[in-house]
Amino acid sequence: MREKMKNSLFKVSDYFDNSTVFMAVRQGMVMMIPLLVTGSMALMLISLPIPRYQEFLPKLFNGRIVEFFRFIQSASFGFFAVALALATSYSYAMMQKEKGGGMGDSVMVMLITLLSLIGFSGIQNESFSLTMLGTMNIFTALFVALLSSVLFFQIKEKNFFRVQQRGMEADGLYGEAVSGIVPTFMVVAFFAILRQIFIAVFHVDSVQALLESAVSVLLGTIENGLAVAVIILLMSHCMWIFGIHGSNVLEPVMQENFVQISAGAVYNKTFQDVFVLMGGTGSVLCLVITILLFSKKGSIRNVARLSFPTVVFNISEIIAFGLPVILNPVFMIPYLLVPVVFCMISYAAIYIGIVPHVINQVEWTTPVFLSGYMATGSIAGSILQAVCLVVGVFLYLPFLRLFEECSERRLVKNVGELVRELQRQEEANVIMPLTERKDPLGGVARVLSADLKDAVRARKLFFVYQPQVDTKECCIGAEVLIRWIHPIAGFIYPPLIIQLAKEENMLHDIEAYLFDEAAYAISEIGKVISSEYKISVNITNESLAWEDFEYCMEDKVQKYQISPKRFWLEITEQDALVTSQEMMDKIQRLKDRGHKFLIDDFGMGHTSLMYLQTSHFGVVKLDGSLTKDILKNDRNKEIIAAITELGKSLHFETIAEYVETEEQRDMLLELGCNGFQGYLYSKPIALAELILWMEQHQ
Repeated sequence: MREKMKNSLFKVSDYFDNSTVFMAVRQGMVMMIPLLVTGSMALMLISLPIPRYQEFLPKLFNGRIVEFFRFIQSASFGFFAVALALATSYSYAMMQKEKGGGMGDSVMVMLITLLSLIGFSGIQNESFSLTMLGTMNIFTALFVALLSSVLFFQIKEKNFFRVQQRGMEADGLYGEAVSGIVPTFMVVAFFAILRQIFIAVFHVDSVQALLESAVSVLLGTIENGLAVAVIILLMSHCMWIFGIHGSNVLEPVMQENFVQISAGAVYNKTFQDVFVLMGGTGSVLCLVITILLFSKKGSIRNVARLSFPTVVFNISEIIAFGLPVILNPVFMIPYLLVPVVFCMISYAAIYIGIVPHVINQVEWTTPVFLSGYMATGSIAGSILQAVCLVVGVFLYLPFLRLFEECSERRLVKNVGELVRELQRQEEANVIMPLTERKDPLGGVARVLSADLKDAVRARKLFFVYQPQVDTKECCIGAEVLIRWIHPIAGFIYPPLIIQLAKEENMLHDIEAYLFDEAAYAISEIGKVISSEYKISVNITNESLAWEDFEYCMEDKVQKYQISPKRFWLEITEQDALVTSQEMMDKIQRLKDRGHKFLIDDFGMGHTSLMYLQTSHFGVVKLDGSLTKDILKNDRNKEIIAAITELGKSLHFETIAEYVETEEQRDMLLELGCNGFQGYLYSKPIALAELILWMEQHQ
């Protein structure tokens, strides 16, 4: 039963992650974090509840410091609804762009959203106020942004009006602009009509006003008490779950009905801010403490550490949208439950007299414990907050575990998709940067890149060796292969490691580690094996372009006192194709020192034979696609035979990889291959196992 519930939660979570609308809201709010935190911190610095500070601040520089903070607060919050609407519509448009939309569409959607929001807010009326575009109108902003974005793209897909692509009109941006005329008019007209419907039917002029009216009617029928408190909390947090700033939406209702402190009523805005919303919406201070105490995942702990200074002042956006908590079905239950439990505990404690009533209004940014003492005038208020925090930590803990499990499952799934995407690109010979992608796979690539950096620093990458044999099945050496076992995703496809390392400028660090490992292996093998052998490592164009490449190679040779003749270097055919003359000169210098070069994944289908004619490369390793199907594909046999014949005339050897059966080996031997590597002989093994294997195959 528990497993079924978990699977259901995972499915809902995947739905949220794959929904364009929900992702647009989440990304829009994430982009608002700097504004929210900046404005809230300015407000906190203005209203810091220290008497001497409050006396001193207005006198500092004749009040200019206060004006400075007021400027930041007003600049951050004054047009917050506009900024949120634009950010949300931009996020939606960019996701549509990945499906084939143009840059012009993104700009038009933002402009249409701006026009619709300003018009829907009543700018044409004398009663219009700029406050309609601030934090109090967030619900309307999201409503307009999402509806205008969805309508624009749906109308445009109908092709009501499409410009003919001739002459000047063939310009892409011009074509997008003209084709957007009808959708723009229809969307703006829709909101104009909708506003008139709201006025005529509901006697309000906005979605926000309609919501406020409904809440006021609902609360007006209930006497101020625990029921009202729970209803307000649930309404506010249900909105937050869907990315709507519930506290700001209900702020007018709170200001009108629940600001004043009265002797008879326990519940008021200060009670809610002090004893319920500790850490902000969802009482997320408890979640942050839970993560810092119990989570073992570095990425989650980093978000908690980053958000801790702000949640202490009840600013919750960094943790709510950065983890995320918003639009996350796993955290939905504790996000709603914890504030309600806090409300009941605190209400009961005050009602029965354990804790004094709230007697002072306290600014919502006042830190926990201090706010409890100031609101009640008693240390009992602070103790009540501490008790609630402990309860909240234990309520959040099982859901944190569930969230981490959900994240692990999603990461494993997404890494698999990322690997398949890279393999598709490899087949097409077109590798696009993975970490620069704007889709979910790009996010996974960036997460893996960060983990790879940590793994490189901690030396958690390791290397294995796959033996190679000659025609008499005597071991002639081995190829070093890089491996990374991710703590969650498990075995990582090696080409993905290299690709991420290239994109994050970590390749040279990994290669220096690889060269050191290979040189050490040669040294250790030499203590046991007296016959000729070699260890080969894979390099890339980036390796050859590395300024310190030759120095690094020489340093490892000298460090372990090994012969360069035993230290071979493999470069893929694709990389060899784009190697410059400067790199070829570097290859020659290394070759002169004794190193031998191999062309890896050679298939004669992509590269010029001029590289073989230069004698820089003494060995070619056949592409796996040739050797795997050799028993079924006669064309592959002909290609391999041609390569081995060419090897005889140009004096290079041929090694076949992916040799897995005796029949396959016998065919390759008949075709003239000089060496073999594959699971028929051995899987990749650790160095100690390799030495034993080489002793047995002399």
